[in-house]
This record gives sequence, structure tokens and C-alpha cells, in this order.
Amino acid sequence: MSLTGYHNHEICINVGAPTFLALALLAFAAVPLRAGDASSLPQADKAFVQALVHKDASAAAQLLDSDSIWIDATGHRLSRAEVLEKLPAVANADVEAPPRTYGETAVVRANRGRMNVLRVWVKRAPGWRMLLYQELLQVEKSEPPAARTSAECVNPCKTIPFEPQTANEKEAIASWQGVMRAMAESDADAYSPLIADEFTATDTFHDRPFTKEDRLAQINKQKTTGRRAAPQELLSAEMFDFGETVMMIAHEQRPGAKSYFNTRMWVKRDARWQMLFSFNTQIE
Repeated sequence: MSLTGYHNHEICINVGAPTFLALALLAFAAVPLRAGDASSLPQADKAFVQALVHKDASAAAQLLDSDSIWIDATGHRLSRAEVLEKLPAVANADVEAPPRTYGETAVVRANRGRMNVLRVWVKRAPGWRMLLYQELLQVEKSEPPAARTSAECVNPCKTIPFEPQTANEKEAIASWQGVMRAMAESDADAYSPLIADEFTATDTFHDRPFTKEDRLAQINKQKTTGRRAAPQELLSAEMFDFGETVMMIAHEQRPGAKSYFNTRMWVKRDARWQMLFSFNTQIE
């Protein structure tokens, strides 16, 4: 790498990986952030991944949010302190994915093959910070549809063992319950306005992500065949209110199957909360 000195003399320096990472972090910190400015986000995301690759806990600490959560492909969940104590391996480290910004949050999806990686960033006063890192390894062949059920959807359609705190969280939960009722009742018209056009549902027990169009096709097929999907019950949850977006990390239970962590995010558009994604990792 070549640097130009004060008197325009070219200085050649042999830069190793730790030095390169430090310079990258300095460059990231030097980028001024303006309101709504996401220009420094790709650099921050790359610096975070490289910090994990090179096992640089100090560099990782600068980019991890104080509330950061790590969920690996087996559903093992780590706190910020646990991540920094022993830096875990990062999946799909060489996959470059452009972030999508939604107000004060941004979503990076570094997917390759069956391994899906979700990174959620939040803008704090000092700059962008990593809030969630989550892995999801999809099965090679999708599981068959859930058994037909005649049971009424109570949890989560009507009541849940969780109390949202803010007005935005309450509205997002109401929107989610509307989605779950629409799926349980095979009501595509009720489902569609509550789901963002760019929505994807990614889970451990299917071999590919599902789009909004895929879900609508499933709902219409259920209505034609009379099959009613068995809803997954909410066991516990935590929510994050960012103003224009709301995120929930839920612990859910499918009937007769292992439980999983399901991360969802909503964005407020046209005076209603629409789900951007559902991303669930089975707990082994």
C-alpha cells in the first residue's frame, strides 16, 4: 500500500492485516454522518466482518451496539459480552451485499447457497452500530406442509404472552396478529396490505426464501384445498422501536417441532405497519 507524505514524497509501507483493519476503522470513523446519510454503512459492515475474521475484539467492540445480539445457525444466542469474550466465526464473510436503509436502521443480507446471514444495523449518535447478527442454514429439501388443523388460532392471533411498550410496538404487534389471522383464515386480501412488496420469509425448514407473491399463492391454495395451517405460538419476545421501523426477536414454537428464534421487522408506510421480513433459526 502506498501513502503520500506531507511533502508529496511517496512512502511505501508494508501493511499487514491488523494494520489494514485499523486503517479501515480510522477511515470509517473519519466519514462524517449527516441526517439520513448511509454512505458510511458499507464501510462499517465490511470493517465489522473483517474484525471477526481477524479475531480483533477491540475493532469489533467499536462497531457492536450495546444491545447487540448474535444468533448462530444452531440457534445458540450470544450477548455482546459473550461475543467479545470469544469472537465467533462469521459465515459468508466474503459475500458482499448492499445494505438497504429504512430510516435509522439498515439491513444486510449476505446469502450464499443454503446459508443465509442477516445483519441489522442501527444509527446511534456516534454512527452505525451492529444490533443483530443472525445465521440460518436452510434444509436441502423443504419439509411437507403442516398437518391440517381445525383448532382456532388464539396465540398469536388473539393474545400473546408479551406486552409491547411503545405505541409503535403495539401497532406493529397488531399488524403481525392481522397477518397471522389472515394466514390462519386463508384471507389473501387481509394479508397483502400488511406485507411490504420486498418481503421475504426465510426459515430453517424450507429450502428457499419465500416472497410476498409466494405467500399469497400459498394462502390462495390453502383456501382452495380447505387446508388450514397450524399457527406457531409465541413463547417470549423482545422489541426495538426505531421510529420508522420496529424489530422483534421472538421465541416461537411450531406444533410438534423444535422451537426457534424468529426476527421480524416492520416499516411504516401509508399510515400502516408492513412486515419487511421474517427470518427464523431453529434452536438445535
